[in-house]
Amino acid sequence: MGKFLLTRGMVGAVLALFALASAPQAQTLSIGTNPQGSVAYASGAAIADVVGDALDKSFTVVPQGGPTAIIPAMSAGEFDFAFANIVAAVTAQEGRGPFKGRKYDSIRIAAVVYPLEMGVYVRKDAKIDTFEQLRGKRVASAFKSQANVAAFMTASLAAAGLSYDDVTPVPVQNGVQAVNELVDGGLDATTFSVSAGVIQQADAVVGIKVLSLPNDEAAQAALNKYTPGASIENVPAGSFPGIAEPTNIIRVPFVVLTDSRTDDDTVYEVVKAIAENREKLAASAGDFKALDPKLMGQSALPIPYHPGAIKYYQEQGIWN
Repeated sequence: MGKFLLTRGMVGAVLALFALASAPQAQTLSIGTNPQGSVAYASGAAIADVVGDALDKSFTVVPQGGPTAIIPAMSAGEFDFAFANIVAAVTAQEGRGPFKGRKYDSIRIAAVVYPLEMGVYVRKDAKIDTFEQLRGKRVASAFKSQANVAAFMTASLAAAGLSYDDVTPVPVQNGVQAVNELVDGGLDATTFSVSAGVIQQADAVVGIKVLSLPNDEAAQAALNKYTPGASIENVPAGSFPGIAEPTNIIRVPFVVLTDSRTDDDTVYEVVKAIAENREKLAASAGDFKALDPKLMGQSALPIPYHPGAIKYYQEQGIWN
C-alpha cells in the first residue's frame, strides 16, 4: 500500500477546516408574523431589518397564517419571537377560543409596540352606511388560518347588536384574502387592521369606508366577551383610508411575544434594540411612529413578561 504524505499546505488546509468546524456559529434570530400585506408582516420585517442590523445578527421574518399558526410554532421552537395582539395571546395562554384544548402557557411578552386598530370595511360604492344595513349581506367569516380576525368580526357584529345569524357568512382563509374578496365583489363586508398595506391598496383600487361602531356599555361588554383587552376608540376623519369622518373602531395592544425558554440575554438585547431604534423602525414601517418606549413594559397586562425584558425596563425606570 502506498504512503499518503501531507504537504505543509495540506496540513494548513486541514487545520483551517477544523478551526472552522469548531468556531461558534453566529446566532440567527427569527420572528413569526401574519401573511404578507398585513401590519404584522410589515412590522416584523422592520424589526428583522433594524434590530438585526443593530445587533449585527441575522434576523429573519417568517410569515404564517395568523396567531393560531404563529404561537404554536413559536412554542415549538421554530422561531424566537412572534407578533400578535393581546387578545390572541390571552386566548392562546388560556387554551380557549381558536386555541380550545391547547394551552400555550409558556408564552411571554417581550414588548408592547403600538395599538392595533381594527375597522369593519365595505366598498365606498355600496349602499351600506351602518351596521344595521349589513343584515342579509355577505360578511367574511371563519378566517380559517387567522382566527383572531374572526373574533374581531364577531365582536364588531355583537357590539352593534348583530350576530352571524343576521348576515350571510362567507368563509375565508385570512384577513388579506377577505379584503381582496371585498375588492373583487365577493364580499359586502370584512374587518382588518386600518393601517394594513392591503387596505391602502383596496382604497386605491375601488374605494372603501369604515362603519362606525356604537360606543356604549353594551358594545364594550360585547368586546370584553369576544376580544378581552380590546376597547372602542374614536379616531378623527382622514386618520386612515376609508375614514371620512370621526369613526369608532376597535383598538387593542399589539405585542412582541417570545417563549419562556428563550434566553434572557437574547430578549434583553432585542427589547433594548427596539426601544433605541424607534425612528429607524418608523421609517421602515409607519405603525412604529406610535411606539413609545415608556409604554413597552406594562405589568398590568394579563400575560407575564419575559425576565429578560423586565430587566431592561427596570434598568430604564420604565417598568409600569
